[in-house]
Amino acid sequence: GQIDGEAWHQFSQQYNAQTQALLAQPEIANNPELYQEKVTEAFFSALPLMLKGDPVITIAPLSWKNSQGESALNLSLFLKDPATTKEAPQTLAQEVDRSVKSLDAKLTIPVDMATEFMTQVAKLEGYQEDQAKKLAKQQVEGASAMGQMFRLTTLQDNTITTSLQYANGQITLNGQKMPLEDFVGMFAMPALNVPVVPAIPQQ
Repeated sequence: GQIDGEAWHQFSQQYNAQTQALLAQPEIANNPELYQEKVTEAFFSALPLMLKGDPVITIAPLSWKNSQGESALNLSLFLKDPATTKEAPQTLAQEVDRSVKSLDAKLTIPVDMATEFMTQVAKLEGYQEDQAKKLAKQQVEGASAMGQMFRLTTLQDNTITTSLQYANGQITLNGQKMPLEDFVGMFAMPALNVPVVPAIPQQ
């Protein structure tokens, strides 16, 4: 990808300075949860510096292979400087659009390749060859079926595939268009309706 050298330098300088300052504070450095929270804050406060040059991040492709095939991830992420947008965001899509121009990602996993990988994992766990193959087949078929049920993956030519595009508040997931809010809603957990415990009446 391409990231402006000066913008990256400013980002890393500010981020490193802030994280070093955190380590100098024992009450933060000795509390892993608080430290992680503060590091995340430092990252996001410095991020606009890196976005100044409208960076592009590309992965083309990230591949992983074994004797039964090759999985691949291709990704292009075009970012932009949020400071160029003057209006305050009113929706999630507007918030994302401040920093993201577009995203294009595709993941392909051949079923045979995934089954071979899971077979090796099962053998490492102590299963015999026949048992390992059977278990691996069940696991891969189960994961594929679940992915299709949640519309996250498709199965074509014995290959599990996910394609995701984003631009201007619209997601295209495996060819199906939807607003960003609908896509996020696919992963939102429904609120648990916990019954209110009635107060015990005073005697």
